[in-house]
Amino acid sequence: MKAECTEHKPLHNKLDFANALQLNTGSAAVQKCCVVWHVELIIDPKKKEDEQQRQQQQQQQQDNGSSAAGPGNTHSSNTAGIGPGGSSSSSSAGRDPLTGLAAAAVPVAAAAAAAEDHPLSLQATSKWHTYFKDNEVMEQIDRDVMRTHPDMHFFSGDSAEAEQHRREMKRCLFMYAKLNPGLRYIQGMNELLAPLYYLARYAEADAFYCFVDLISEFRDHFCQQLDNSSSGIKATIGKLVALLQVHDAELAAHLAQQKVDPQFFAFRWITLLLTQEFSFPDAVRIWDTLLADPGGRMDCLLRVCLALLLNVRQQLLDGDFAVIVKTLQRYPSVDVDVILRAAARLPPCSSVLA
Repeated sequence: MKAECTEHKPLHNKLDFANALQLNTGSAAVQKCCVVWHVELIIDPKKKEDEQQRQQQQQQQQDNGSSAAGPGNTHSSNTAGIGPGGSSSSSSAGRDPLTGLAAAAVPVAAAAAAAEDHPLSLQATSKWHTYFKDNEVMEQIDRDVMRTHPDMHFFSGDSAEAEQHRREMKRCLFMYAKLNPGLRYIQGMNELLAPLYYLARYAEADAFYCFVDLISEFRDHFCQQLDNSSSGIKATIGKLVALLQVHDAELAAHLAQQKVDPQFFAFRWITLLLTQEFSFPDAVRIWDTLLADPGGRMDCLLRVCLALLLNVRQQLLDGDFAVIVKTLQRYPSVDVDVILRAAARLPPCSSVLA
């Protein structure tokens, strides 16, 4: 049998066949010729035996790591399974058993997966891409945990206990980021984990469970895509402004007149649950009330924030833009029990904003 097509010269021997493969891998006609030539080799036992001998000699001379045949070699899947003894062999064999060329039997899916796993790949499914993304998250977590309450030996210092505490906090935050790929880790989450981990005392799993439960109610404040939604940080700040207008219209008007954007102070108050406005023991005291309030955590948080504004009412009314911002961003020392009692006397936010 002689292989021939309308576009190429007849393929009389294996050399012509191999050259056609290497030089015209994209031609459909060559693909057809290749199939015909393979059929001839398989049907003719004498040619098959000769080709097997040639193949064994070539395998000893050629490098097993030579590049695979091009994508046009669609015939490989038909013939690569024929071994020297006529039985089928694995598609992962290094060379085509008839031509001695590098096998092109690697599945397309496997080739695509190999391309995605390249260290420079930007594919979302690439393991390398995921590895580098995880490293970025871990570096951010490491920086933030190292800055967590540097004045407390429980979190800072070179002691073995402090290092263990930081290590476990980083593990909790990284695990949360992996379990919540839509949000991942956002700077400031370490401040919400710190009080819970401190109270759990070496109960890492308990601290993680409490952290997930707490942040599930406030997570939308950390998501930039939801800033303008009804559950985003801007909507929550808007509720605080509305509460201030109801309880003290004069103060609300003065802040607006001085062009004090509530985000200058309320953004940190709300997202970090007041952990940065007070000392650690006072913040824990506020959280005791926040977590136990029967009206709900968000309702309690807004009432405490409102009580903070009303507590320094006169200073704010007497001050200009600079004084107001400085007062609210660096809140003056105060007995937190006074603030909590004032917040408890305020009506529920839901009834005021209804």
